[in-house]
Amino acid sequence: MNKKHVVDALEFRGGYALVPAEAIEAVIAGYRSGLINKDGLRVFAARAEKSALHAKSKVDLSRILNSKASLEGVKRLRLGVIQRAGESLDLLVKASQQGKKRRNKCIPRRVLRAIAQGKLSCSESVVLLMYFLKRITQVKALKRLEEGERYARFTYGDLEELSGMPRANISRAVGLLKSKGFLSTVWVVKPNENQFGLLFVDGAALTLIKGAPADREKAPVNKTTTPPAQNNNTPVIVLPTLIKSYPKREILKERAVGSFDKFNDWKRIQQRGKQIRETLDAQAA
Repeated sequence: MNKKHVVDALEFRGGYALVPAEAIEAVIAGYRSGLINKDGLRVFAARAEKSALHAKSKVDLSRILNSKASLEGVKRLRLGVIQRAGESLDLLVKASQQGKKRRNKCIPRRVLRAIAQGKLSCSESVVLLMYFLKRITQVKALKRLEEGERYARFTYGDLEELSGMPRANISRAVGLLKSKGFLSTVWVVKPNENQFGLLFVDGAALTLIKGAPADREKAPVNKTTTPPAQNNNTPVIVLPTLIKSYPKREILKERAVGSFDKFNDWKRIQQRGKQIRETLDAQAA
């Protein structure tokens, strides 16, 4: 077994499911038109998860969808809701596959379970579906990517046009997905970013590529063994620092200090006047 085949076999933690690309595009477009809501996204992910199970598995859609219904904020889907969402999905998928070649995309089962169980919002689910729809292999080795790592390029404008979500919601969803480990971004220079869009890669919770979970959002640091050039003969010039002084403030400070010793000064004046009076009396005698 060659190295490339090993990377493909162990590409995601927990395995992956094959989903037609046309179905993913149809679901995202259906969300834009309002035919698919969060329940429809959950049922779509649950169906993909069920297709990855063993043929003799007794796990049904209801169990996949409601396995985490006890958590706060997770809605339990009843059989009627599941059936109606499934009918809407069937209409969208059948319409998208007419006259088109079937292409399969790999979606991690961990992502599908998170969407099906209601742990992710609609915007987060749509961003993940868009990422795995655009995710490709390296045609040629890229220095900013690890060996065997896959990536995707798309702009917020592309996703806004396809899904109908505002760019602010997309940006917020990307930030949440990065914090949860489902998605990550790689630093690129501005010309590439403007021309090809953002460079997305698998998050730390999904990838098995060595070194990929590291934070590469910031600019890479060039590590060299040559120390930086220094000139120790240059004299150090210490510039005088001006002290901010306000005459009015200084006068008020002096008055405050003088008023503090006002009693002692009056006592000293009285003692001096007594001495002068005694001197004058002695001269008159």
